[in-house]
Amino acid sequence: MNDSTPVSRRRFLRESPAAGTLLATGAVAAATSTRSEAADTDADPRKTLRVGALNISVYSHLAAHWARLINGSMSFTGMRITHCWDINPEAAKGFARGNQCTAVQNFDDMVGKVDAVIDGGYYNHAVNHVLMAPYLKAGLPCLINRPFANSVAKTRSIVELARTHKAPILVPSAFGHNQVVTEARAFAGSSRISGYHATTGAEDYPTHGSHGLYFLSRAITDVGNPIISVAHRAQHWHKPPAVLTFEHHDKEGRTFYGTLHSGNFGVGMLQIHTDKHGNGRPFTITIGSDPLYRDTGFWIPALWAFQQMATSGQMPQ
Repeated sequence: MNDSTPVSRRRFLRESPAAGTLLATGAVAAATSTRSEAADTDADPRKTLRVGALNISVYSHLAAHWARLINGSMSFTGMRITHCWDINPEAAKGFARGNQCTAVQNFDDMVGKVDAVIDGGYYNHAVNHVLMAPYLKAGLPCLINRPFANSVAKTRSIVELARTHKAPILVPSAFGHNQVVTEARAFAGSSRISGYHATTGAEDYPTHGSHGLYFLSRAITDVGNPIISVAHRAQHWHKPPAVLTFEHHDKEGRTFYGTLHSGNFGVGMLQIHTDKHGNGRPFTITIGSDPLYRDTGFWIPALWAFQQMATSGQMPQ
């Protein structure tokens, strides 16, 4: 934003721990509370969606996968990363050179220049409520990578800001947006579940915790089976092997339980037991061995879900 107070790298690092400090300054207060013309993509859904990329240098899905799928030589989406920002200016410049986009100086400088924003990093979860505020206030669709926030208060502030300014948000995982989980979700939604057991081998305590939570929430919880309680058992609570036990209530108020085993179990598996299928129906997640199908079957669906949300305004979560 041209009329915002400049936010330097040093000032950002100094002020971001305070949840409300930057939110109260002109740096974000100048952001419009209505959807900008740049974000008005409804007139032509075929229009290339201009995306701003945040947090791109340290442990970021943007650097690892998403940027090449959006801006690479083969077009997989109707999006284009046009601007980027990172707390490390040199990293932002390098990303910009590699992806033919423009690096901006301040994290809120992309307002008015892009139609949507992707926050791709993991370790920035403590300051996402600051970084995303200008874009949520502008009503822009935002993809906010996990783990989203590091406190309930910050999570609520992000959600309330998005709700106030009608900014659709998506917090996706490749483990939740794929064909296998879609099939499991349809099966769970049309069945009386008596229990389930699941396994996952993809773990990263500092950022993800247990990947199994992402496909369980999409396949089981989100179709009308809220979690009532959780128990966790492990020798070390921050690393596998471990087992989580979930207590659910279904739409009729019935109680059922499920387990998630964390360890050397491959990518992910979910077996759902129902009144009609006592032995259970298995659903196994794979990444794929061929690069093309690994991308289209595992990595890209979350980006497609974001693009669909950005153009329609309808949140899939």
